[in-house]
Amino acid sequence: MSHTLSRRTILQALGLGAGLAATGTTLAACGGNGSTSSANRNVGQNIDEIIKLAKEEGEVRLIAYPETWANYKGHFQKFEEKYGVKIKVDSPDASSAEELEAVKNLRGQETQPDVLDIGYSFTTPAINQKLIEPYKPSNWDAVPENLKDKDGMWVGAYYGVLAVGVNKADVDIPTTFQDLKDPQYKGKIALPGDPRQGASAIATVFAAALANGGSLDDIQPGIDFFAELADMGHLVPIPDPSSGMTTGEASVVFDWNYNWVGVQDQLVKDGVDFEMTVLEDGVFGNYYAQPCTIESPHANAARLWIDWLTSDEGSEQYALGGAVPARFTELADAGKLSDEALDTLPDPKIVEKVKLPNSDQGDKANSVIATQWAQKVKY
Repeated sequence: MSHTLSRRTILQALGLGAGLAATGTTLAACGGNGSTSSANRNVGQNIDEIIKLAKEEGEVRLIAYPETWANYKGHFQKFEEKYGVKIKVDSPDASSAEELEAVKNLRGQETQPDVLDIGYSFTTPAINQKLIEPYKPSNWDAVPENLKDKDGMWVGAYYGVLAVGVNKADVDIPTTFQDLKDPQYKGKIALPGDPRQGASAIATVFAAALANGGSLDDIQPGIDFFAELADMGHLVPIPDPSSGMTTGEASVVFDWNYNWVGVQDQLVKDGVDFEMTVLEDGVFGNYYAQPCTIESPHANAARLWIDWLTSDEGSEQYALGGAVPARFTELADAGKLSDEALDTLPDPKIVEKVKLPNSDQGDKANSVIATQWAQKVKY
């Protein structure tokens, strides 16, 4: 799915939140937004102080940050080179639900995660359960309004488009969700996990809903669609998208476009006749949020990491991995993203169809999935 595109073409197509991004350097440390948790901690009150104190802390502890996801390998390397702050990643393949559990279970310990990377629909539970605290990075004003919490509880540093990976040696490349009912796909289709646990699987159900008369406010048709596929014997469980394709357990697997970008070279080396595509009748995209955890053990390094993710350099690393950085419009207009990064992003004709759901729509979808999925989708 390679393509060569001009900066202006991508800018026009990926203008989600365009006009909302204005340059600025507002910074608020976690305690400055109504949080009292940092009252007895030495937390920097501006970016220079945060950098100094983060270097003294020496490390930042992350969870659910796979190296192949949104080019986090590139992020880790460049961040450590620039700041000398080491990155430790626990449970890189954890789901968003497991991330929240980790904060609950490890709170107050040295191994508590400092920063999360959670699906948008898990932001409200994280806030309600008091697992995160506010921080507005130095480029807060430049992040579009629909990619940040108004109170600074989280920033959505990037977003992507749900895509399907296909082993062309086994099946034809589908173009629509309805194509997946064809008998050739029996026992060969997989979701990227359980939609009750992870945001990428929720996105898969959302996309199916959009293809079957649903909407961002109505995910039920997506559940019904996968219930039908399960009844037909088309769905199979897999441990994860990449290994599911490599082992031949599935030939059509859903996941974010940037995840496929991160593993496609390895899949080809492993003998998979791989191609990535977006089903045209169910285009769905969304962001992941990066919040500071409550009273994190490396409070300044946590803030510095979030600052990095929303910086010019961090945005370049996201784009190199196929993830659309939150500040894309501003940076592309200023010519600050490389041609290599721009060429790795999704096809603008696809991305221009994306409408980002809000947290209320995500909460509603979670509720419906929690009550309906296990009852209806059995495989």
